[in-house]
Formats: sequence, structure tokens, C-alpha cells
Amino acid sequence: MKAELKKGSINHIIKDTDIYEAGEFLDSIAMVVKGRIRVHGYGLNLVVGSGCFLGIRDLNRGAHGVTYTALTNAVIYVFPSSGAMSDLRGIMKINKDYVALMVVGLHRSLAEQERAYEELQEAAEGSYEMTFRIYHKCRQIAQETGTVFEELAAVEKLHPFDEPQMLSLDKVHYYQACAKVPMDVQKAFYGSSAEICIYHVREQVGLLHQLHDYSKSLTEYLSQMMHYLILDGRNLYLAVSGFAQTLQRAGQDASGVMTDLDEVIDRINSLESVLQKRADVECVIDRGTMEETYYNLLNPSHGTGGPDMSGDTLALVEDCGVDVSELVDSLGTILSFGEIEQERAERFEDLVAQFEALEDKESSTDEARSLRRNLMKDYYPIYEKVFLKDYQSAEEAPAEVELFLRYGFLSERLLREDMIEDLLTLDQGSIYQNGCHVFDMKEWLTAVMDGDRMPSKNEFDMDYEEFLRDKLKNKEITEEQKKSLLKSRKQRLHFEVMNMFRLTHRLVSGQIVSFVPFLYTEGCSNLERNFLSKEKVSAAFNRLRRIDYSVFYREVLYTGEISDIKKEFIQVEVCPDVILMPTVGSRDIMWQELSGRKRDSEGRLILPAFLEGDLDKTVAHLAGSFRWELCRTMQGVYWNNIQYKSLTSEYSDFLQFYRKNRNLSDDRKEKLKLQIQKHRNNSREIFAADYMNWILHESQGGMLLSKPVREIMATYCPFTQELRQNLEGQPVFMNAMARFERERAKKCKEYDMKFRVWEKDQVEVPPEIVHTKEFYER
Repeated sequence: MKAELKKGSINHIIKDTDIYEAGEFLDSIAMVVKGRIRVHGYGLNLVVGSGCFLGIRDLNRGAHGVTYTALTNAVIYVFPSSGAMSDLRGIMKINKDYVALMVVGLHRSLAEQERAYEELQEAAEGSYEMTFRIYHKCRQIAQETGTVFEELAAVEKLHPFDEPQMLSLDKVHYYQACAKVPMDVQKAFYGSSAEICIYHVREQVGLLHQLHDYSKSLTEYLSQMMHYLILDGRNLYLAVSGFAQTLQRAGQDASGVMTDLDEVIDRINSLESVLQKRADVECVIDRGTMEETYYNLLNPSHGTGGPDMSGDTLALVEDCGVDVSELVDSLGTILSFGEIEQERAERFEDLVAQFEALEDKESSTDEARSLRRNLMKDYYPIYEKVFLKDYQSAEEAPAEVELFLRYGFLSERLLREDMIEDLLTLDQGSIYQNGCHVFDMKEWLTAVMDGDRMPSKNEFDMDYEEFLRDKLKNKEITEEQKKSLLKSRKQRLHFEVMNMFRLTHRLVSGQIVSFVPFLYTEGCSNLERNFLSKEKVSAAFNRLRRIDYSVFYREVLYTGEISDIKKEFIQVEVCPDVILMPTVGSRDIMWQELSGRKRDSEGRLILPAFLEGDLDKTVAHLAGSFRWELCRTMQGVYWNNIQYKSLTSEYSDFLQFYRKNRNLSDDRKEKLKLQIQKHRNNSREIFAADYMNWILHESQGGMLLSKPVREIMATYCPFTQELRQNLEGQPVFMNAMARFERERAKKCKEYDMKFRVWEKDQVEVPPEIVHTKEFYER
């Protein structure tokens, strides 16, 4: 339905009515007085609210380039327009405050459109990597087993998304910074001169169009990718599922291919979601055929004995014994169980009720921000008391309390019934998962209380002991109090909840402004699909270790009691602890590279329990950050001193002098400059981005890195022997790995000589040193 607009007056718009349509002649622009408007078109889908101007992005273009649809009942004021940017002068004469609202609205649109572009870009990279990897893996298995895998001509010709020359991020960041300036200052500045206003509007509109053009290209690429994955008659889903069935009938192990099929399904679901959410593109998928094909694979009549319940991606269990209808007044149950004092309980219930009543739960108004701050102020003390009661209680906690502690569930009124059903059927799994220890928040705090893990560092990089020493130094506590606090379980718990948990909870969500520490419908997409089971997390880290075998190794001094071995350094693999925050999120956090002063202590990595993103890409980013910080810690003050060769010193030197590097073309230098700007000159993040390309693309033969970076990666983050052999045919990789191979051969020769001496002297070599020798031979 199309609205009939009256120019120069207030217009009431009914929900789902189109205000302007793409291609319509531009003879007016409108200011949103009340309500929410969806701005959409091919490659674009965002929502704007009160104070924003509609149609301003297409001034000087003659016609509207996108469609504006009322998402709720709305009120707008329509200004007549000739379609020229100079019309802003007339609006400014009516009320100079309008132009400030206009520019601020563009700030928000620009920030949202950049986020959408990044999401589409990540989806393109992840889709290409997965499709390339799984297709060629299946072909290789078919060759090894003598079976047949269907060749797909379209996938054979598949190439990564050809990213256009990106707009200057400096300008985008400038306008994002402008958005944070107080409104009264912006009104005074933009309202002081029509020339200032028009300049800022014109430049931001130009940036919006550039981003939209790039998003259109990405949307086209992703739409084509959906055809390759599921929409074409011959697609990857049917090819992989058919191949799994072939292996089953041939009596071969099809579990690996089934895992790959699950990954293809996840990618199809995530692509469908991102295209709809960010690009206004609906994909018509035949779910019935997909489900039938998958069911046939799991049908025991095929002789497989049914699905393997220990698979990497299985996240559900049959039944938990609790029905959704039994969850009544969950918040009251949680507060009562934790024995929360009446005043705080009533205040918190009132705050939750106010949040529930918000029409826009992600609103950035002062009232909404104040409400969220007050909710968080009470949430963490409540969480601490509920956990402590559960820890001390010999009885099994109610289901509501379990969901609260593990996943952030708070009230059945905040989540749809199907979402609560998903929560009730999630499988907790065991903490130890073949390498990494994966904890949900309840399990982690239990480990801290039991003394199995010391509390994490706080925001000032101080662990619990250092924190107490600092208080003693400042004479805030006595020596006796310090000893008592160090042993106190409750104080360790309090330190962990109010520092690591409270700080990372918000960060890992990715919603810094609109974050609340509990689950609600509008803040969740698909809980079942996004849930990170411990098996799934462990499998992702194991896939990483099958590419970068040394990622969690470090060199430590051997401390055995064999007198004939005086001083020997050994290689030890110490997999980090992974902590799952009870929230939905899109970010990962490398919180600690070590747990204490010992070099062989576990690091601490943080993930959301429900990840909105690609898990393999997230794990690769975490590992890159971990490698960087561990090297910094091991090298101490010499971490960036090129005289002491290390991963961080060589990469830092590369970043510092890249403009003079003759191995970089001008195009490469410009791309690196943009990469540095994107990551705000943060060396660790720049390295992590390159490491992700090294793991996800270069390990499969793709060439995305520059020559100097590839050589650094090959030297300090080498692939497994199998992958190195696969890449031997490519000269660029052979040259990059030459230094690593020389140093590896030198180490092997050194250990051969040592072992001959120990054998001659009849020294029983400890297994740690034997393992180190095997490490260098890999």
C-alpha cells in the first residue's frame, strides 16, 4: 500500500505502508516525528527512527533509490522539494535545529550501513572458504576410497569475492565520532551555517551510496553462492549428502562427510538470514527436500546404525524433563531461590517490567540507557548470590535457575515459547573436550570456588593476588586480612563476577550500547542454531590444530630430576580454557594468555554461549590474538625489538617500515594502509586478521597475504606436514617455508646429536624431551 502524502503538513502513516518507493520521482522529503521506518532495497535493509529524514540520501538524483516502509504506525512531516541539495537552506530557515537532526540521522545510517557491509563481507569470505574446502575434501576422499563424488562445474570455477576499492574509513570513523558529540553542540554547529550543513550532508550521502553500491555487489555474489549451495538443481548440499550416502552403502566411514554436511546446512541458514536481514533478499529454499534427504542419511535402514550421537555439531538432547508450560514467574523463582533481599528483588522486578514494556528494546534514548544501566547494576550481585546458593545447596536447582546461570534466561515473558523450548533441550556436555577445557559460566565459577582455577585478571591486568597486594600496599587492608581474603572462596567468587564476568559479558555480546545481560526475543535470532555446545567448540579448536599444529605450544625449561640433563628447554602444548558467556553475541575475547606467572599455565578465551557468526573464523581470530599475546609475554621487553627475532618483533617491524618495503607493490601498500586504519593501528588485531587469512585461505592454497607476511606466518605459525606437502607445488609457499625448513632441520640435527650422547651415556631420556624431538620432526 502506498501513502498519499500532503506536503507542508503532518502525515499519519499506517503500519506496512510505503512512504516513498524506489524509482519514484523525488518531489518531497520527510522527517520522522514518531515511529520506525524500514529503508530497504537490493543490498540494503535498515531501520530509522524519530528525527531521521527520509529521501535526503537521493537529493540531486531526481528519484528515490530505495523504498521507505512504515515498520510501525508513524507520524512524519513532509517538506516539498525540488530534488536539489539546496532545498536544505529552506528547511534551515524553518527551524535550524532540523538540520542537526538531519546530519545526526545520517551519522546513524552510515554506522549501520557500514556494519551491514562488514556482515555481508564476512559472509562472502566464510562461504567461499567453506565451499572450496568441503568440495575439494570430498573429491579427495572419493579418490582415496575409490568412490564417486559429483563434480559441480559452477563450484570448480568459484572464486573469492573481488572486493572493490574501499572508501576511506577515516571519513566513516570521523562521522561515527561526530555522532557521539552532545546534541546541543551539534545543533549549534550545524545550525550555524547552511554551507557547513550542506557540506556534511553531501559527503555523508556520497559515503552511503558508495557503501550501498559495494553491498549490492556483495549481495549479488552471496545470492549466486546460495544457488551453488542449495538453489541450483545440482548444488553442494545434494552433492555432499549424496556422497555421504555412497560412502555408507560402500561400508566406508561417512562421519566426516556428515560433519561437513552439517556445516553446509549451517552456512545455508546463516546466508539466508544475512541476505534477508541486511540485503532485503528473500531466498526460497525447499526445506522439505532438504529434511527428507537428511532423514534418509540418518535412517538406520541404510545400515549405519543411526546417527552418531557424539558428532561435532550435535547440540540437542531428547528430553530434559521440564515443559515450557511449567515455567511460570521464572524471575520470581530465581530471586526467591537466591534469597535476594526484598528491596533489591522488588526493584529488579520493576526494572525488568519496564524493560519488557519498551517498544524498542535497543533504543538509544536517555531513558532506555538509564534503564539498562540500572538493570546491570543489580544483575551481577543477584547472579552472584543465586550461584552461591546453588553451589552450597545439596538439592538440584530448579530448571529456571539452571537456565539463568548457564544461558542468561531470566523470564518466560521476555522470550518466545519456541526459544524457551530450545533452551530446555540444549546439551551441556562435559567440560573436558579433547584438548580444550570448555566451561559454561556456572561451571567456571564452580572451578574458581573449588580452587581448581584462580580468579581471572581484572581490567587493570591484575590477578587476584596482585589486587590484594595492591590493597595492602595502599594500606586498605592488613597482612592478616590479605591472607584471609586470599583463602576466602566467597571473595574469589566476588572478584571473578564483578571483574572478568561483568566486563566481558558486555564486550562479547558486540552490543556495547544496547546490551542487557539476559536473553530477550528481539536480541536473539536462532538459539538452537547459534548455540555453542562444548563438542562444537572443541571440534572447531581441533580443526584449527590440524592446520596450525604449534598454536598452543610454548618453550619452557625442563624441571625433571635427571641429574645428567642439566638445562634443557622443551616444547609443551597447553590448550587454553574456553569460557562461554551466558549471552547472545558476535565477538570473541582473548582475555589471558597465561593463568599466572608459570609459562605452562592455561590461557583464557571468551566466547558467547550463542554465537552469531562463523565459528571457525571466530576461533581463528582468537588463536591469532592468543599467539600474539603469548609471544609478547614470552619475549618480555624485547617483544618488538627486531634484534631478538620473534613473531611479534618481525611483524611489528614489518608494520613500522612497510612503506619502504620493496617486496610490496603500491596496491599492496594501500591495502595494508586501509587494514591498519580499519583496526585503528592495533598491531594485534592487524596480525589476527592476517592470521585468519593464513588459516582459512592460505592453508587451502589461496594467496591473500603479501610475501613478507606469508614468510613470517610460515616461520612462526607453520602448517602441519601434510598441508606443507600439499603446497609444495606452489613456488610462493616453497619460498615462504624455506626459512622454517632450515631452522627445523637444524633443530632436528641438534636433537639427534643430543640423543646419541645420552644413548652412549645410558641416560634414560624423559618422555617430555622425546616429545620435543618429535615436535621438531613434524
